[in-house]
Amino acid sequence: MSIPSYSGQTYVAYLDISGFKEMMKNEKKARSVLDRFYGTIYDIPYETPALDSPLAIRMNAVAVSDCAVLFLSSGSEESCRDVDKIEGLPKLLEFIKKTNRALVKKSFGFPFMTTCSIAYGNFEYRNKSDREYVRKNCIMGTAYVRALLDSESNESKMRPGECRILKANLELLPSQNRIFHLLESRKTYYYFYWMLENPQDIRRFKRKYRKIWEGTYSRLIELLQNSASRTDIQNDGGF
Repeated sequence: MSIPSYSGQTYVAYLDISGFKEMMKNEKKARSVLDRFYGTIYDIPYETPALDSPLAIRMNAVAVSDCAVLFLSSGSEESCRDVDKIEGLPKLLEFIKKTNRALVKKSFGFPFMTTCSIAYGNFEYRNKSDREYVRKNCIMGTAYVRALLDSESNESKMRPGECRILKANLELLPSQNRIFHLLESRKTYYYFYWMLENPQDIRRFKRKYRKIWEGTYSRLIELLQNSASRTDIQNDGGF
């Protein structure tokens, strides 16, 4: 089913494969990862409302290269109403949870992680525009730009497996919905722990993640130190 055109306020998520440039050194692995990525994005079951239901919220996904743009729209193409901030977010988070859990399954030959940045704001999607020799989809709007820039930001760089929501216009989220309990507020973001079911496990998970991350860093520093020490010994004759 094609994605209907949409224009309005909505959630947009930019989902990106972590470490794909490194994977490209192995053609077989890169091809397998992309096949898995596309297959998962387009095969994850989610409720698709009837197009004549203006009150429904529709989940949409467009995958290109090693990333995917996810966005919510109203159920009716003729009714491009804004997507409700509270009603829409759980639908998007559930999709992201199912997608990420499928990608890290041990049963898959090359399990891999993603990063995901989510923003709420103006967004426009135009279904395939045809011009001579050109056939393309048009994606634009502040929500898309914010999600994209945040995903690629080096100032607050995301680590593999992380998913976060820009807080702009979302300072007060209610806690009635179960999945909201897996959000952790930090400065300008809400971090979403898609790998957990119980919010009581967030602190322990963060501690374990930090330990593994720092351990990898420590081993890398040790490698650099040992290599530098050997070089210093070889060059001990002075300048």
